[in-house]
Amino acid sequence: MNISLRFTIIIPTKNRRQILGQLLDSIGALNDIDRILPEIIVADNNSDDDTWECVNSVAKHFPTTLRSLKIVRAGKSAALNDAVKTSTGNVLAFLDDDVVVDKAWLVAVREFFQEDNRQVAQGFIGLQSTPNDPEILKLVEIYRTIPKLEYDSEVGNLHSLNGANFFMSRELFNRVGGFDERLGPGASGTSEDVDLAWRLLRSGVSISYAPKAVAYHRIDRDRLTEEYFKQSHRRQGASRFLIRKQAAAEILFNLFRVCAQYGYYTLLGQERNRYRSKGRIYHYLGMIEAKQNDSKSASTKDDLQTRSPSLT
Repeated sequence: MNISLRFTIIIPTKNRRQILGQLLDSIGALNDIDRILPEIIVADNNSDDDTWECVNSVAKHFPTTLRSLKIVRAGKSAALNDAVKTSTGNVLAFLDDDVVVDKAWLVAVREFFQEDNRQVAQGFIGLQSTPNDPEILKLVEIYRTIPKLEYDSEVGNLHSLNGANFFMSRELFNRVGGFDERLGPGASGTSEDVDLAWRLLRSGVSISYAPKAVAYHRIDRDRLTEEYFKQSHRRQGASRFLIRKQAAAEILFNLFRVCAQYGYYTLLGQERNRYRSKGRIYHYLGMIEAKQNDSKSASTKDDLQTRSPSLT
């Protein structure tokens, strides 16, 4: 980018004031924030705790513009799209409310866009704190329900995005149409970032990796359970069906295939591969449920369209 860079950082949130406060503290301590002066927008998806009051209180002493935008429409994607509409930056950075950023994060984002033809990048996502409990570390590795993206610095272009820490030009965001509001938390449950990445790739845009733009994700122990693992993958399957409405035969074939893989890895005692296959089983079960709901919805719509009003 050769034009003057103006940064907007957008943070979607709902009823997580304390966690959000930790992120805002880390943003307030960023290197060069008083010179780069990014605009910070907290996209409050109709929280019923004191998020609004907390953000407005912090804003009074924040080193740059910080404002809260209340979005009543349900869903993370709706909140993000509305926040973008009110933003002033020509570079948009997206952070989830359950991360904190490294002091050099903002400088790294600026350096990325100072290079010619840079349009979109995924930042590094580590763990906010590494617990001493080996059981917690084991669960983090098995379930993979807490975002962690640590690629080699020499890695080429990426095939996806994770919404916890990525950034792109506003022009590109507008060109691909923003976030699909059927997807993500508060709607289908997930995959709003994956869908955006797929549309970028289909349009011929390369997704870069910016390893110096570091964010650390909170270790939420509620995510390290069998039930969360199951529901996470089912939501993922339902969301992916909305994106790529696969035929029933394809879904069933894939389900039988991963069931066989699950049995194979169980016999071999390969726990990580077994859990990967187990997650895919839940994924395809979520797809089947979404397809059934889609068929019911289509049938109801057809009935309403063909039903004639009675004559009296």
